[in-house]
Amino acid sequence: MEKILENGLLDGLIQKIVDEVVRRIKNQPKKAVVFFTGASIGFRESMDSLLKLQKDGWQLKVVLSDDGMKVLDPGAIQNELNLDVIYHSGNIKSQKELYGSADMFVIATMSVNTAAKLAVGITDTVLLSLVNHGFMAGTPVVAAINACNPDDPQRAALGMGKSSPKYREMLINNIETLRDFGMKLVCGQDLYATCISGSPTESNQLIVEDTTLAEKKESVVNTALSVNSSECVLDKKVISRTDILQIRNAKVVKIPAGSIITGYAAEAAKEFGLQIIRI
Repeated sequence: MEKILENGLLDGLIQKIVDEVVRRIKNQPKKAVVFFTGASIGFRESMDSLLKLQKDGWQLKVVLSDDGMKVLDPGAIQNELNLDVIYHSGNIKSQKELYGSADMFVIATMSVNTAAKLAVGITDTVLLSLVNHGFMAGTPVVAAINACNPDDPQRAALGMGKSSPKYREMLINNIETLRDFGMKLVCGQDLYATCISGSPTESNQLIVEDTTLAEKKESVVNTALSVNSSECVLDKKVISRTDILQIRNAKVVKIPAGSIITGYAAEAAKEFGLQIIRI
C-alpha cells in the first residue's frame, strides 16, 4: 500500500513539473525579425500592429533594406518601437545573429520589387537572403502586402492604380506565388492578429480576374449611369476591390441583394467613403 502511495505521489509530482515546464515555455516572449523594404504604403498600419505585438511582450529586431533606409525614417522607427538598434546592410555582421532565435519573420512593408524578387528566388541583398533563410529553415513568414498589391486603395488614391490588366495580373501572380511558398499575406492592420493566432481578422483572399476573357466579363457598372455621378449600380455577383476603384468617385453604390463583397472591396469602399446599398 505504501509503495502505491509513493508511486502516486511521484506521478503527481512529475505531472506538476511537466505542467510548469509547459506553462513557462508558452509564456516565453516571442521573438520576431521585422523587415521594412522601400515602400511606404501601409506603413502606419503595420507599425500599429508591431506596437501591439510589443505590448504583448514580443521581442522585435528590425531590419531595413537599402531602399527602406532611403524611403522611410530609420530614426523614427527606432524611437517609436524603442529599439537599441536598427539593422541594415551596413551594420549586420552575422545574419545568424538575427535569425538564430527568431520564432517568426514579419515583412512590415513589402515593395513590388521585393515581392517580384522573392517570387523568383532572387537573394541579392541582405534582406532577401534573410527571408530566403526563413523559407529554407521553415520559419513562419508573415507579410503585409499593401505596398505590392496593385488593387490597394491608397495606391489608387496616389494615382498609381491605372496599370494595364496584364501588368496587374503579373503583380497578382507574384503575390499568389509567395502565398504558395507558405507565406501568410495580409493587410498591415492584420499583422498583429495573424502573428498571434495565425489568421487575419478578416478574409483578404485576392481575386485574380482573367484578363484574356475581358469581352466575356459581366458588366461592372450600369451603363445607364455615369461612373462619375453621385450614384451608380454594380451589377455583379462578386464585387472585388478593382470594381470599387472604378467607381470611387461615386457617393452611393447600389448592388444586387445577393452580391458578395470581398474583404478588400469592403475596405476600399470604406476608404473612399462609398455608401453601399443592396437592392
